[in-house]
Amino acid sequence: MDNGLLKEDAKSKLSGNWFKAAIITFIIWVLTDAFTQEAVVSFGSSGTTTVNSTNGLFTIISLIVAGPLAIGAVYFYMKIESGEEGNINLLFDGFQDFKRGLIFHIVSTIFIILWALLFIIPGFIAAIRYSMGYYLMVENPDMQPMDALRESSELMRGHKMDFLMFSLSFVGWFILSVITLGIGFLMLVPYYQMAKLNFYRKITGDERIGYDDFYKK
Repeated sequence: MDNGLLKEDAKSKLSGNWFKAAIITFIIWVLTDAFTQEAVVSFGSSGTTTVNSTNGLFTIISLIVAGPLAIGAVYFYMKIESGEEGNINLLFDGFQDFKRGLIFHIVSTIFIILWALLFIIPGFIAAIRYSMGYYLMVENPDMQPMDALRESSELMRGHKMDFLMFSLSFVGWFILSVITLGIGFLMLVPYYQMAKLNFYRKITGDERIGYDDFYKK
């Protein structure tokens, strides 16, 4: 697997779309992570317990919208892949497929957590196994979430180490993003997501550009 080629191609495809991709990254962060960083329940030094109801509400909202937003992000990056200019509104088109996105996110999260309870490494392996699920659902509108989990697991058979090495190739960018107090993630996430789509194309042996005309707007 030539990770360098996947990444170079990703940068080429993002040309002219970096700003919109950064905005999409920021929107997803605001809706899923920005207000869920503090503990829902905190314990004071005096033995008092405080329940942060507001944070709990944002955590629930994050759980509900994360899946549909992930599908919308796939629409956006596949639009760019097709050689067309990405539209930020594509992100919210994921809510047209709300049920599948919600179920896939909840079930995959539960499975990853359960594997992680056994040991941290099985949790990472589970996350890798299910990492292609959203692509599969977007390209197969009739595919159910549980089928997407199984298909993704089968697709990643023999490619888990490839994906791990692919992800580790972004470590330098990750460190730089942390050093810039998170600002760098506005560039790193689009770069990673576009390259990840290339990875998906590579392991499926699919050289097609673009996706179903239904999503071309």
